[in-house]
Amino acid sequence: MKYNNINYIDKLDQLQTAFVYSTKLAEAIGVSRRTLLNWRQKPESISAEYRLDIDVLYCRHFLIPEWDDPKQSFEAVLLPDDMPHNKALFLPFLRRLSYGTIEIETDMAKADFDNIIDGKNMPKNMDRQTFLEGFNAFITHKQLWQKIVEHGEPMPITVDSIKTLHADFMRGIHDNAGFFSTKIRVMGRLEGVQTTEPEDIEEEMIRWVYKEAKAVTLDAIAKAHAYFILIHPFGDGNGRVGRALVMAQCLNARLMPPVFDGKNRAMYYAAMQHAMKHGRYAPLVRLFYEAAKLD
Repeated sequence: MKYNNINYIDKLDQLQTAFVYSTKLAEAIGVSRRTLLNWRQKPESISAEYRLDIDVLYCRHFLIPEWDDPKQSFEAVLLPDDMPHNKALFLPFLRRLSYGTIEIETDMAKADFDNIIDGKNMPKNMDRQTFLEGFNAFITHKQLWQKIVEHGEPMPITVDSIKTLHADFMRGIHDNAGFFSTKIRVMGRLEGVQTTEPEDIEEEMIRWVYKEAKAVTLDAIAKAHAYFILIHPFGDGNGRVGRALVMAQCLNARLMPPVFDGKNRAMYYAAMQHAMKHGRYAPLVRLFYEAAKLD
């Protein structure tokens, strides 16, 4: 993502032109005008949380309009023929995919994730929840890969299999692992988006499965993902389950799954919000194709 190569003072300067008044820019980021002035003097003082807020805002105002072209077309990104049984190719991919989905939602360091996967024991000074988040993510993605790719068994995507995915990610972390939420859920960084009412989740998920489960193009899978996250059926772990469903749908169709991580997280949030609030999917579709390219 090109916004990663722009320093934060330049991003703030460009955003200032969009908001005109520094008070409005500060309000959009969620800080005081004084904080903006301090950042300009000491950009290294901008915390990771606010760096992400600035990046998301930058994407919304400058990249989303550039990418919002419904006439754009992309070539399908197929799963490489030599990848399924080549550990030198697919194991690094699985690690990157698994850490990426955790990196988007938690502050887990890459070194901690590597220690979890390589050591298979809880590293010192790590709490049990952090360990399980990393371990469950890698094992769940690995099992999906083994079932669909190595054993040649497409994953049937049903309401029950989605609940099982959630249980796999959240086992030992939450008591409600594998069960739909009975409470109102908040979207976090996806502002202004209303999730499905708790009493309607089961019916809406049945509808999602009927309409979206058999998607076989990256365009359709991207739109299905936005729809799933909009439903937000679980109390926690919706992003992890939703991105695992993307992986399963792609592997079922022999497509290369997109990888979402810290490098494209801001655009992921911005494109998802654009799709949910405005019904315009072009930026999200483009992001899926960009994220599916092998480096």
